[in-house]
Amino acid sequence: MIGCVSEVSEGNRCLYTLLWLSLGSRDPCLINPCHNNGTCINLGNSQKCQCLDGFEGRYCQTVFEDTLKCLYLNGRCEQFCDGSGSRRRCYCADGYVLGDDGRHCVPNVEYPCGRVAPPEIGQNQTAVITPRMVGTYHCPKGNCPWQVLVQLNAKAHCGGVLIHQKWVITAAHCIHGHDPQNLTVVAGKLICIANISDQLVNEGTEADHIVDTILTHRGYKADTYHNDIALIKLTTPIKFSRFIVPACIPEQEFAEKVLMQQPDGMVSGFGRLGEGREPSSILQRLSVPYVDRRTCIESTPLRISQRMFCAGYDTIAKDACQGDSGGPHVTRYRDTYFVTGVVSWGEGCARKGKYGVYTQVSKYIQWIRDGMKTLIQKNKTGSRMKRNHAQITRLYL
Repeated sequence: MIGCVSEVSEGNRCLYTLLWLSLGSRDPCLINPCHNNGTCINLGNSQKCQCLDGFEGRYCQTVFEDTLKCLYLNGRCEQFCDGSGSRRRCYCADGYVLGDDGRHCVPNVEYPCGRVAPPEIGQNQTAVITPRMVGTYHCPKGNCPWQVLVQLNAKAHCGGVLIHQKWVITAAHCIHGHDPQNLTVVAGKLICIANISDQLVNEGTEADHIVDTILTHRGYKADTYHNDIALIKLTTPIKFSRFIVPACIPEQEFAEKVLMQQPDGMVSGFGRLGEGREPSSILQRLSVPYVDRRTCIESTPLRISQRMFCAGYDTIAKDACQGDSGGPHVTRYRDTYFVTGVVSWGEGCARKGKYGVYTQVSKYIQWIRDGMKTLIQKNKTGSRMKRNHAQITRLYL
């Protein structure tokens, strides 16, 4: 007998209505639910459709122009799109699996990367406007869960972005010239206020971690901020929570052709509230528009390399500032945040006609993966690695 009516839709548009049979243990493919001559495959208590070329979706209901592959709407993929084969293929970041429709990504871990947990009942999510990171809003607790605080001698020093339980990305200039043994990483922090003993107030949600190894890009130039990126490996894994979640690492093509084509990204940090002003005591966040490359280059006499990008406002007093360095620039696509930049440098803070300059993470995806792989077996470093022996290891790749 007819059991129910199931609507398959895309957005707010209903594509078709499917009647299915409540047949108990009988063949779920007895009545073929697949459209466009798709083949129904019996999986026991359920079925899946094998679609002909040019069709996709759970029931082969979507016509797909394969010649466009990943160029049109990211191939309709929620995350990554691979157009190298005869047909495009959607795939997902770590912590997700591809859904039945072959396009959406479904979390398969408790705290998937790039996802902000919904507010708890009664939690106030109203952003409080501040005077001027410069011209930012307080980041509600748990809304910037990948933000970490890099401390030098137990004092706030720089920002960083959590990408894994034991890995943080920061700016090379944040750790260059400093003794690695004086660095610690704090995750899950919202308030950066010292008590009477000059120690940061404990909020009960943060996690302090000791640094194991620092990996700086071997091409880093302190005078030009070229290759201003570094990896920090922690001695023990961070325990994820609704307040501590990593940002996703994108694929390079996805970052450059999809993420960086979005109107804006988001930067966060505990930096100064204005040029020459005091650091913020509460974590700030700011939406910053992407700036086209020509405008970026023409805005400064200093060199903008192919591995940098500009973001921000030319006439509005909103910008990252001193103390935000090393912090995350993330971009949202659908409901997931991916790390797209690292706060690097700028001419002052929020000066008219000037923008914030960021290390472009898409240019370092393979470097990040190679570095993480290398540091897992740091006692077997290859000839390309340089080591300075210390209790905490500093490496260059």
